[in-house]
Amino acid sequence: MKSRTFVLLAAFGIALALPLQAADLSPLIDAAAKYESGQSVEPLRKFEQLLRDSAATPALRAELEAAMIKLLAPGATFEARRFACQQLAAIGTDASLPALAELLKNEETVGIACLALGVYPSAKVNGVLRTALASASGRARLQIVTTLGNRRDTEAVKSLSEMARDNDALVASTAIVALGKIANEPARTAIATLRNEAKPALARIVADASLCVAETLAAAGDRKGAMAICEELLQPAQPDNIRRGAFGALLRLEKDNAGQRILSAIHGSDTKLKPVAIAAIGSLKSRDASKKFAAELSKLQPCEQVCMIEALASRGDKAVYAAINAQVSAADVAVRRAAIAAVGRLEGASAVPLLVKAMAGEKTAEELQDIETALVSLRGGSATDQAIVAELKPSPAESKVRLCSVLARRGAHVAVPSLLAEASSSNVATVQAAFQAVGKLATANDLPAVLERLAGMSVDDARSDAESAAVRTMQRIADAARRTDVVMARMAKCPGIEGRCSLLRLLPSAGDTKALAALKAACADKEPLIRAAAVRSLATWPDAGAWEMLMSVCRQPETDTLRALALRGLVRLAGDLNAKPDAALIDRYRQLLDVARNADDHKLILGALAGVAHPDALKLATPLVSDTAVRAEAELAVRKIKASLNTQQPASKQSAKP
Repeated sequence: MKSRTFVLLAAFGIALALPLQAADLSPLIDAAAKYESGQSVEPLRKFEQLLRDSAATPALRAELEAAMIKLLAPGATFEARRFACQQLAAIGTDASLPALAELLKNEETVGIACLALGVYPSAKVNGVLRTALASASGRARLQIVTTLGNRRDTEAVKSLSEMARDNDALVASTAIVALGKIANEPARTAIATLRNEAKPALARIVADASLCVAETLAAAGDRKGAMAICEELLQPAQPDNIRRGAFGALLRLEKDNAGQRILSAIHGSDTKLKPVAIAAIGSLKSRDASKKFAAELSKLQPCEQVCMIEALASRGDKAVYAAINAQVSAADVAVRRAAIAAVGRLEGASAVPLLVKAMAGEKTAEELQDIETALVSLRGGSATDQAIVAELKPSPAESKVRLCSVLARRGAHVAVPSLLAEASSSNVATVQAAFQAVGKLATANDLPAVLERLAGMSVDDARSDAESAAVRTMQRIADAARRTDVVMARMAKCPGIEGRCSLLRLLPSAGDTKALAALKAACADKEPLIRAAAVRSLATWPDAGAWEMLMSVCRQPETDTLRALALRGLVRLAGDLNAKPDAALIDRYRQLLDVARNADDHKLILGALAGVAHPDALKLATPLVSDTAVRAEAELAVRKIKASLNTQQPASKQSAKP
């Protein structure tokens, strides 16, 4: 099959170079007619391209329509006929109607025929569909009825009205839906009669069709007729969803009385309509609607208050602020959360004290998160930022933590001085939150102040947060030397050991020769904690510049802990160079093996050495296979190195060819 398709497409490719004639399309028609799912779609794609190209060429489009008609023949696959129907939906004319009418007679193909006919502009299509309906049955009958309804064929109303009384509920329902779409006078009469008969099995379908009729009348300007139908559909006997839809339609149709109708529903006892009435408040155009309905908020049940808050908030008027603000402290949690969200959406700096106050007392985690989100969302820019900053100092510790997060999320750089002030607190959570916010907000110019607070802090449990904030701030300075200068300037003024240790831990983030020299000097400091901090920093140094100092520590360690740190730093530095193995790297690994003291050291080194694609790396790893303590790791390293070398050999041989 594939070879046959290829031959046909090749023939068609040659034909394309010639003047277009009917016979030119034959190879492509033959190929497309045999298309089935899973095969090459090339024949179909070629037709699609031709159809696009034919937009300005009527003669070509006529030839292509004729080709699609041929694809509708019984000898074509179902997929091919479906493709043809899809194309005829776009380009089909009356010439295609006889072939499509044949498809309407077959239950298997009626669906694809209706796909095409449903959008045909020709009025003759309706006659074709009505003729087919007379003899159709089963699913075919239903699809034709649906298509007639979509086409709003007024001449089909008589037949559809008869079908609407069919004993088959599915047939009757389909016909009723079609009548609702057509919605001319006879169709409306038929639906009204069915509505009055109130057959339980069809009540919902009839009501849906009635709503469709009402919408059609409203669109045509017949508000009175549409409202009459909607009033009828409001009766308690109607399904709840129909009553709500009818009520919503009535409110949209009302010009001057919608507000009063909504107010009556709110004061009434019909709980099914109240949510619709409240939701419609947001779209009322009356100037006094906000004030009028805001006054109703406190009188409603909690679930209704939630809906009312959302409706009032959607109006965005200042007239609703006071009523919504009052519900921020409501007894019902759902009402409070709705009010908090609305305040965050509507207001600015003036709402900050209200929301901050709402943080106090017993609140669920979700509600506290709502308050934080509302504070972040408040309008007002820097004025709101300043208002939040003003609330930071007098707030309890729990609120301070959230306010720090809010300021960070708002990007409030103006808050940095106040956040650094909070970082001197004795409360661990407050200090942590303050430094986390500073890390997000501080700029390069803030670095001296950040380092000053870091160097003088007394809450050790928050020290890592403070150091992280300092590192993030340092990274905003492009020049490494300047970063080092600022850190060293603070170091010179820092008498405290913990503060100096923190500053030393920042130097790898500077990464220049001056910072490296400072760490080397600190390794000789008289204070053991300073020496240890210097070694720890060297172990995280970003490049091999720290190699000799770390190797010196490994050879003459002050403590086993510092030796272990230095060795890990050295192995990391060596591993970072694995991508470009050379004699210098092999020498580094040789040094590492020389300072290894035990099996753990060897395992650590072998893990990195396994990534070196160099023959001398194999020579270093192989002797360790005889060491039973590390045999497994050594054998794995040998296998990996050999595999890397074998991978490289073909490339080496290829590059050596002339």
